[in-house]
Formats: sequence, C-alpha cells, structure tokens
Amino acid sequence: VTKWGKYEQALAQTPELLPELNEKLKELEQMIYCEYYCTEGLGFSYDDIDLWARLRSLTLVKGAEFGPKTRAYIDNLSEMCDVPTYDCMAM
Repeated sequence: VTKWGKYEQALAQTPELLPELNEKLKELEQMIYCEYYCTEGLGFSYDDIDLWARLRSLTLVKGAEFGPKTRAYIDNLSEMCDVPTYDCMAM
C-alpha cells in the first residue's frame, strides 16, 4: 500500500470512527479549564501547545463536533498564535 493509499484507507474509515471521536470530544469539553488554557492554574503551558496541535489536526475532520468551550479554545489559540485551523479544508 502506498503512502496515499494509507490516507485513502483512513479517510474511508471516517464514517465508522466519527461517532467515537465525537464522544471523546464531549468528554474533553469537561476537561478543558477555559477557552484560553486547558490546565487550571498554569496559564498558557506546554499542555496547551500539545492539546491545541492535536485539536487543530482534528479540524480537518468533517463532522467533528467540538463543544462550545473546545471550539472557543481552538479559535482563541489559533488567533493568539497566528496559526490557522484546517476547517476550510475539512474532508
């Protein structure tokens, strides 16, 4: 299987895996401290760098359902860091 073939396989699994992703995003909504920081008491930290990068990648997934706090977190960090999300390219 080629590199692109692996991407095609992963994309084909989206309908099967999307419900699980959306359930995990619901769980995450309760874990994020606020719309600017994910960890209480730390302010902006490595936790945010790690989590935001992962969430940014998920903005490429069409149908990913981010809760309001998670969506605000993604958008605020995108603006603060001047790094766009992938929403406009979601597949």
